[in-house]
Amino acid sequence: MSELERLLVETAPEIDWPVTPPRLVLPAAEPQRWRRAAIVVALAAPLAIAVAFAVPGARSAILRAFHLEGATVVRVGVLPPAEERPLAALIGYPVSAAQAQQLLGVPVVLPPLEKRPRFYAESGVVSALLDLNEPVLLSELQTGGGDEILQKFAGESTGISHVRVGRAPGLWISGAKHVYLAPSVPSRLAGNVLLWVNDGIVYRLEGRSLTEADALRLAGQITGT
Repeated sequence: MSELERLLVETAPEIDWPVTPPRLVLPAAEPQRWRRAAIVVALAAPLAIAVAFAVPGARSAILRAFHLEGATVVRVGVLPPAEERPLAALIGYPVSAAQAQQLLGVPVVLPPLEKRPRFYAESGVVSALLDLNEPVLLSELQTGGGDEILQKFAGESTGISHVRVGRAPGLWISGAKHVYLAPSVPSRLAGNVLLWVNDGIVYRLEGRSLTEADALRLAGQITGT
């Protein structure tokens, strides 16, 4: 058994997994690279959480995990290393609406906006910066057939609560900043975030001053739930 496997075995009993709530990636001209990227994403997600567990002092203080299809939020006593970055950093390369739809398998959905934003893609995640008095980052990705693709690590002073967007399950993360891990990009500190899953797509809204009420209102406009 490797050291990483041993750490995971030791850590597993400390995680209180709640019941699961009811209910990559380049333009179409490069299908072979898309399939390879999807495989990398599926393998990278469990490895990312395993590496974080191995951070000295963190693995012995894993307090609870919150799970959505395609995303997991883990509350820890010590956050893994991460840097603070602008919302627009590392969200990928520009893509057209048609390319974004090809990546997701469904059209990208947006709330009502005066000006349509540009789309960006990175490792299966399609993102757009919404101009709503202050920037709000909207990201969408396929759930991956049950694989945890998005990983988040929150300290004890970060609020985490189960919410619903219509009938869809979600998580509201607020207060102290948490660590956000996505495929193929460096970890970063994130602000207030709403995560929810609807019809096989994970949606993520992030904004520095985003309130729960505004996030839920936007989410309802985006998925029509």
